[in-house]
Amino acid sequence: MPANKSALLRYRIIDSCLTNNRRKYPSLDYIRQKIEEQLNSSISESMLNKDIRAMRVYYDAPVSFSREHRGYYYTEPSYSIREFPLTEEEIEALDFSTALLQQVKTTPLFGSFKNAIEKVIHGYRIAKVIGKSETQLLQVEEPVLDTGYEWLNALLKGTIQHQALKLTYKGYGRESRIYNLSPYLLKEYRNRWYVAGHTQETNDIRVMALDRIQSLEPLENSYTSDPEFNPQDFFQYSFGITQIHHAEPEEVILAFTREQAPYIL
Repeated sequence: MPANKSALLRYRIIDSCLTNNRRKYPSLDYIRQKIEEQLNSSISESMLNKDIRAMRVYYDAPVSFSREHRGYYYTEPSYSIREFPLTEEEIEALDFSTALLQQVKTTPLFGSFKNAIEKVIHGYRIAKVIGKSETQLLQVEEPVLDTGYEWLNALLKGTIQHQALKLTYKGYGRESRIYNLSPYLLKEYRNRWYVAGHTQETNDIRVMALDRIQSLEPLENSYTSDPEFNPQDFFQYSFGITQIHHAEPEEVILAFTREQAPYIL
């Protein structure tokens, strides 16, 4: 679970206690005292234990307890959660990319990368200057929740492994139909996912919206390949997601005012 600002402040204090060479092996009581002094608020022993566990999970912090010294320490003496060997350009890039990572980390497709994404987000936050305004100055478009994310894994697997899929699809304003789909390409457009592939029912390539799929299951030995299909060129002459396979591109003449020109050209 993402840490709030209070938790990040506590992690920073815990880290400073564990990296203080003048007082090695700080006890739980000592760490709690330091947190309460610096934050001017009380913290329970159970909360402190949760913080230490969170540091181990999100930052791979090598925190261990020494029975001999009855205190905590880093098994790697050079470790610190505040150490980020990044250039200014990399820091600026992280400022932008953490907002994007926040969007994708909850989707099934990226579920296996969740812990890694969390570590980047948490680690970067704790390395930033504490006390800055948390007003969001970078606003990215929030993803729509009902976008068919649950079908991404199966469709991606089918695309890579050339496995056909039986799916129930309900087009806009139409009745549900069953298709045998050989998926070729997955494409995201305006926070919605689409699959392009060959269907036996139409004997042609169709583009289907994932949020219109009602059910999906794998099929055996029925994948249809199209040697003429090129994923790099398929949407080359398309506006948006609409594509008519084998249709030739047409020249279109646009008319607009002088004032509109800078926004179009």
